[in-house]
Parts: sequence; structure tokens; C-alpha cells
Amino acid sequence: MTLPLWAHSLLETILPLFVTVDAFGMLPIFLGLTGGLSAADRHRITFEAVSAATLIAIGFMFLGGAIFNFLGISVNDFQIAGGILLLVLAVVDLLRPGKPAVDEPFLVGLVPLATPLIAGPATLTTVLVLARTKGYAMTTLSLAINFGILLAVLMFSTHLARLIGVKVLSAISKLVMVLLAAIAVNFIRVGITQVLFEMRK
Repeated sequence: MTLPLWAHSLLETILPLFVTVDAFGMLPIFLGLTGGLSAADRHRITFEAVSAATLIAIGFMFLGGAIFNFLGISVNDFQIAGGILLLVLAVVDLLRPGKPAVDEPFLVGLVPLATPLIAGPATLTTVLVLARTKGYAMTTLSLAINFGILLAVLMFSTHLARLIGVKVLSAISKLVMVLLAAIAVNFIRVGITQVLFEMRK
């Protein structure tokens, strides 16, 4: 059965964002960052993070190109900066046992969850490309679908945390910081590689 043209175009827009948002991959990171918080705080942070990420992504879709041009920066610069931010947060957590990377629980939803983890360089760059090729309406709809999936996944994290237990979550939180450090190094490496590649042209 052949899909209608609009459905095929929507699917082509949803899939790249599904990969970059990575809702299910965000779950262990979310549990690690919010392991010491209550269920109510975790729910609040979930809505805060997804709402902020949605606003960032939509705003960036319309203004990202103009902002980059005005500031004289590139997507690669943005990726390197996001990687450095993630790396600092991970190192601070790993060097201070028992102390979360972001001390203020009210900031966790914004940094590092909303950005640079959810609305990070990969997602924002994908949004810019899709808006130009598939249109703003289709890209906005695809963002809404993907962030809706992410919201649903993170909302179930409370039940998963209850099943896993505090001690396991504590161990996961430290492992997650190592994962965040690896993600950060990847962001920085890819950004620098692209900068060097463009300089050779």
C-alpha cells in the first residue's frame, strides 16, 4: 500500500527528529540527573524540560540561521560550545561524590536537560535543515509528535525509579555522568573535525 504524499513527507520529517531527540535514550540520563528528587519534582522537571526544549527548538527553527549570521558563528561552533558545557557538568559531578552536577533542582529541567541534551546541536541543526526542505508547518508538527513521545517516556520514569531503587539510581547517576562526558567529547570532536574540514576547502 502506497502512502499518501503528505504522510510520506511527514514520516520523512518525523524519523530524523526521532533519532536526534532519542526519547528512550534520554530515560537513563533523566533518571541519573533526577535520582534524588521526589516524584512531584520529577514530573515538574519533565514538563519544564520538554516545554523549554520545544520553545527553544521552534524559536531556533525560525531565528537560528539569522542569529548565527548576526553573531558570525556556525553550527560547528554551537556544537563545540554545547559539548564543553556538558563536559563541565559531568566532570563537576564526578569530582564531587554525592553532589549533583546541577546543585539547584530547579535548574535541572533547563540545563542540561532542555539544552543541550534535548534541544542540543543535533536536534537544532536537524530542525533548521527540515524547515528548509519540508516546510515550517511539517517540521513543527514533527517536533510536537517527537516531544510528545519524549514527555510520555519521561513521565513513566517515576515508576521505573521506584522499581530500580535508590542505591541503583545512585550508581546509575555516576555512570550517566561518564556517558555525558563521552557525549560531550563526541560533540566537541565532531565540531572541531568539521571546522578543520571547512578550513581545508
